[in-house]
Amino acid sequence: MDRMINFGREINHGPLIRSILISALLGCVSSLINYKTGLMIFLIILLIMLFVYYPSYLPFLYSYWALEAHGITYYDMSSYHAKLKMIFRGRNSDHQFISYTEINSFEVKSENNSYSLIDISTFKNQKQSIFTWLRKPLNLILHLKNNQITLDASWDQLHDSKNIQARLMNVMSYLDKKVQ
Repeated sequence: MDRMINFGREINHGPLIRSILISALLGCVSSLINYKTGLMIFLIILLIMLFVYYPSYLPFLYSYWALEAHGITYYDMSSYHAKLKMIFRGRNSDHQFISYTEINSFEVKSENNSYSLIDISTFKNQKQSIFTWLRKPLNLILHLKNNQITLDASWDQLHDSKNIQARLMNVMSYLDKKVQ
């Protein structure tokens, strides 16, 4: 394969910077009423954004994964701790790698349907919401020997809706050649 097939977008320091800016703005506005209230609002909003909001929605916002010559690289977001590390490390976050030899089977799952290589052409694209908490799932599920890995494609369904079916078909046919 000459180039990678990738989905999603890579993590950056955006969640950390946005959390600080939004909480600072709300804290400054609140400090006009009372200095201590402003400081409390700043800390509460900052903690909620960094430790509740972003860990909950990080897989929908930064779900980068790529098919490469020998395997798939992706962000491990399987635990709360892994998500926190990604928020604070930004672009320095580590990618995980899985070799094609470790994959037993794969499928694409949407909200109500599951697709294999044979029936992926029947995939009907659904309109995605820009609000992460309203997004419908669209995942590539990799079944391994002892567990499974879920790779999100809903960001691409929102931002590249015209080509998502062709891209998923391309991924499925490439995986079919590599996974034996």
